[in-house]
Amino acid sequence: MSEIATTERIATVQWSDALCLDLDFMDDTHREFIDLLAEVEVADDDRVVACFAAMVEHTDGHFGAEDRWMQDTHFSSSNCHSMQHNVILQVLREGLKRGQAGDLVLLRDLARELDVWFSQHAQTMDAALALHLRGVGYDADSGRVLHPEALPAQEISGCGGSCSS
Repeated sequence: MSEIATTERIATVQWSDALCLDLDFMDDTHREFIDLLAEVEVADDDRVVACFAAMVEHTDGHFGAEDRWMQDTHFSSSNCHSMQHNVILQVLREGLKRGQAGDLVLLRDLARELDVWFSQHAQTMDAALALHLRGVGYDADSGRVLHPEALPAQEISGCGGSCSS
């Protein structure tokens, strides 16, 4: 009887304190995203497409929620944060189609690249959004702004940084 060697994959994608934005509803969504991304990374070939599809579905809701939070608190719907969300979702959906057609290497490559992108995105754009949401007292459950006097007089455009209007 011959033994078949199995290679157990170990996820390199993992939550870290560097991703923590001290805003529970955002951090919870980000943790779930990282967990789903790690599942893609370690999935066997027979499960990787389903894991990737679950990650894409989560990401669609994740980005949709952030876009709503921005809209509720006077971030422009055309800001570069939302534009990045749209581009990433387009890439993920195209990757999923190719994965469903058998290109599993692409799915694994996308997961690794998405991890790199997400760390940068969370530490820059999401950190600025979290600061803004805390400042206006945003309640994600109700969509209410508890400190409307802290809302910007005009929509925040650009990337939401100090050089934006």
